[in-house]
Amino acid sequence: MMKLAVLVLAAIWVHLARCRRLTDDLDNEILGSTTNLGMATGRTRDWVRISQSPSPRISRPVGSHIELECEAMGSPAPVMQWLKGNTPLTENESFETNAINDNPSQGMAKTKSRLVINSAIPMHEGTFTCLAESGSQIASAQTKLHLVRNGSPERNFTHLLAEEILAGRSPARIVLFNTIYLDNIGSDIVLPCKAVGNPIPDIIWLDPSERVISSANDGRLSILADGELRIRSIRWDDMGVYTCVARNAVAQDSISTFVYPMLAEK
Repeated sequence: MMKLAVLVLAAIWVHLARCRRLTDDLDNEILGSTTNLGMATGRTRDWVRISQSPSPRISRPVGSHIELECEAMGSPAPVMQWLKGNTPLTENESFETNAINDNPSQGMAKTKSRLVINSAIPMHEGTFTCLAESGSQIASAQTKLHLVRNGSPERNFTHLLAEEILAGRSPARIVLFNTIYLDNIGSDIVLPCKAVGNPIPDIIWLDPSERVISSANDGRLSILADGELRIRSIRWDDMGVYTCVARNAVAQDSISTFVYPMLAEK
């Protein structure tokens, strides 16, 4: 038994080292209390908070490539969306509810969302809101974007739109994903991996052994239409780092999600 315990601890250490220390990522607010985890007996209250957001005010030259990045922690796993003013800029149809089967998820996650502007033009100026929702709870953070003209005449808008936005190619970039996901053993989970780019990126997932995931390999693991990875009835040996890779003819991008199956208390 002692040898088995040592091997288990060593495996956990390797996984955490690849995905940074779990305690650093989730902090004492999450790991310090099973009432926050929502993984003890019964369902505890929903909660969410923004853990990282862009500066409240950003200035960039016209034509710049801009990325706004926002991160939230919550239980259930946060649903994230960007707004400009009151207008939604991103949609999460696959994540309209935090349940993927008849039983609501007891899971908790740290989720990251990026808003990508490939070539900023004057119409992009304004206030952007990162919105994170976990069950009945909502958290938000705002950023005001100002574009600097540098005294040069502005290019004709129609020309800029046709040349740099519609006709231009852009690299694959993953814009929605979990960095960490915790849920009870036996739960069905879905890990998001949404990507943007022109041409539209292809998405593949790698398991903790860095093998390409396909339904033929394991019926419990499958990649859904929007690039999410579904794992049915997670087990202890599913723990580890899952890698999503998005690629198109311009470039490729990748992210890692650490999955930690929890033993539910009775």
